[in-house]
Amino acid sequence: MRKFILLLGSYAFVLTSVAQDEFVNRPADNPTALISTNGDADAGVYCADYFELTSDTTIESFYFPGRSSSGGPLGGDVTGVDFLIYEDAGDFPAGDPTQAGSALVELFNIQESSGGFEFTEDQGNPQDFTVNIVPAYGDFIYLPAGNYWVSFAPVVAGNSDGAGRWNWIGSVSAAPANEPLLIDPDDLFGAVATDWTNISGLIGADFPAFAWIGRQLKIGFDDVVLGGISLYPNPATTFVKLVNPNQIVIDSILLVSIDGKEMTSALNNGIIDISHLNAGVYLIRIETKFGVALKKLVVT
Repeated sequence: MRKFILLLGSYAFVLTSVAQDEFVNRPADNPTALISTNGDADAGVYCADYFELTSDTTIESFYFPGRSSSGGPLGGDVTGVDFLIYEDAGDFPAGDPTQAGSALVELFNIQESSGGFEFTEDQGNPQDFTVNIVPAYGDFIYLPAGNYWVSFAPVVAGNSDGAGRWNWIGSVSAAPANEPLLIDPDDLFGAVATDWTNISGLIGADFPAFAWIGRQLKIGFDDVVLGGISLYPNPATTFVKLVNPNQIVIDSILLVSIDGKEMTSALNNGIIDISHLNAGVYLIRIETKFGVALKKLVVT
């Protein structure tokens, strides 16, 4: 169920800027970290952190700092990651990982090989993850202003509380309106936290938030009507045709990677050569006398 997700590829917008920006930055300043791990031998243990969006936001990536319980490396145990965003249902998420389709964004077992996540492991204990939304989801995720919960868990071999256990670091200086929660569907820890449960109450200590960074792809835009301009084929490999049924005069085009870099491009007889581009997602800025349209292009 993705009732609140709007995909940028379905609309035309006036582009004013493309840059990364943080919409949440909660520092990892709590010595306490809580398990958030999905072992393939059980139902997993998940944590969730509350956040508010004061404006409509195009999600670019999430960064989650953590560490293993053993103090040793995690690398060989991690087989993927789970990433979920829930609508707020008052003071808890409107769903949980045992309820398929209850999340607004529900990505299970994202693979590192897809570029969907990056895993950083230092010689010390930190094991940090970055979820890259476009390769993980296959599109941009655009969330309206509102209240949400984010949940993240590495997928590991064996038990969730075994050698591959990962712990999400807390943030004592952050103070969101709702405290974070934990769910342990199989009751692995015997705390009867089989529904979303307040973490401060579980551990008997103040735990106001988790540490994480949320980044948005910052695009300023206004709706414009540009006569059904579209790209074909899309996805494409060597070339793409600019379909322009109303024959609107196009003044210029600009090809931009999702990290804001301008790429070499030219429009010749309605055709754009993309044979020089690496596989990935790009934005094409199409300037006309009626305004500027932004189109998503997938290069395979």
